[in-house]
Amino acid sequence: MSPKSLTGRVTLAAVAAVGGALLVAGLAVIIFSARSDQAQLDRELTRLSRQVDRRAGPVFSPPDQAPPGGGMQGGGPGGPRGMQGDGPGGVRPGRQPRQNGPLEPGGDRFTRVVLANGQSYSGGAAVPANFPLTTAGELVTVTAGGEDWRTLVTDLRDGDRLQVAARLSGIQDSAKRLRIVVIAALLGALLATALITRSLAKLALGPLRRLATTADQVAATADLSVRVPVGEGPEEIDELATDINAMLSRLERSAGEREAALASARRFAADAGHELRNPLTSLRANLSLIERSGNLGDADVQAAVTACAGDSARLVALVDQLQQLARGEAGPPATSEQVDLSELADTAVVALASRFRGVTASLRAPESGPVVKAEAESLRMLLDNLLDNAALHGRPDGTVEVVIETLTSGEAVIEVNDDGPGIPEDQRAHVLERFVRGEGARGAGTGLGLAIAAAQAARYGGSLTLAESPLGGLQVRVVIPASAAGH
Repeated sequence: MSPKSLTGRVTLAAVAAVGGALLVAGLAVIIFSARSDQAQLDRELTRLSRQVDRRAGPVFSPPDQAPPGGGMQGGGPGGPRGMQGDGPGGVRPGRQPRQNGPLEPGGDRFTRVVLANGQSYSGGAAVPANFPLTTAGELVTVTAGGEDWRTLVTDLRDGDRLQVAARLSGIQDSAKRLRIVVIAALLGALLATALITRSLAKLALGPLRRLATTADQVAATADLSVRVPVGEGPEEIDELATDINAMLSRLERSAGEREAALASARRFAADAGHELRNPLTSLRANLSLIERSGNLGDADVQAAVTACAGDSARLVALVDQLQQLARGEAGPPATSEQVDLSELADTAVVALASRFRGVTASLRAPESGPVVKAEAESLRMLLDNLLDNAALHGRPDGTVEVVIETLTSGEAVIEVNDDGPGIPEDQRAHVLERFVRGEGARGAGTGLGLAIAAAQAARYGGSLTLAESPLGGLQVRVVIPASAAGH
């Protein structure tokens, strides 16, 4: 089962990778060392065999130098310098081993000469019983006397054969020690790799822990203004931190917009309740008067009926405007179309003249365009509210001018100018709020016209600003960004 922590998994992967590499390297060292040692031993045996072969003449004394008594007998010990006769049939006449022959290579090796008649002489280490004579010219490994030997047989003249052999125990002991060293080094390297990798992994994953700490802080405090440090770790961690910061920014913006919407809804409910209470109270009082009178011909009853009709009309208008405001604050429209602002403004100006007979309305716009991709009904609603506001709160039977133009940046502009008293500069931002009317405002109104227009402009990412009109009154200027305008 793999560790649950990333540090543990990185450490395990590093240990596995290093362990695999070191294991392969260790096996290679062991195999190469064993083959190298065996090759060295083979070269030594070959050199020893050639040395004895070159001195094969002097190995045995000529007939006139034979020791008194006929020399050694087969199977018995003896011979000068510890040489042993171990073959059947004894020594051939006139062929006795020299006292100073090269048959004593060392304590872990032996040299043996096997004569043609089967008698043999050896020097060096004791020859194990039944030690085999291998094929001449081949270096082979044999087992005799419970030990492994490396041996080489060479043919001499007259049918004699020379055998050299060396124990492999030294090489095997060396290989065993090397295996122990390799295993110990492997375990030490794995332990060191685990410790170093764990330390480095903790250091490298420090930025991730900071990310986790920041996430925990956000979850605990719901403070979306917290940001993750960037530039303190590897590129990948910095990219992740940047993405998290961008996500936190979007969440913070979304939360701010949601909070603003909730606050707006609360203010809307309070303002709407306040505005609706007055006409409803008046309507209820007038209806109560009619109910108590019972005489529709009475002048007071007729006045009450007239007041009820006015109140109901005001309620209908207020509800319509509230619906328009809610639609404007509902966000971008679900559907849109190409709308010619000049054509739409021309229709709105004509409608204004029919609603306000005494007002002089004019339009200054190109024959066509600018074309805006929007919802025609919402743009018409924006224009109607601006025109009605200018006609109601401008000079009585005054002048209203509509200007449609396109900026060099491609943005569409709607201007509505009147020649009325205008709005003081310090009150312009305030009158864009719901149910707020400027000081000295005359005529009927709910204080929602400019708020509705501002909401519709914001619906398309645009803006609504108030300024002094060239006609002397108020100028309302709406700019719709190029992203929403057709080109």
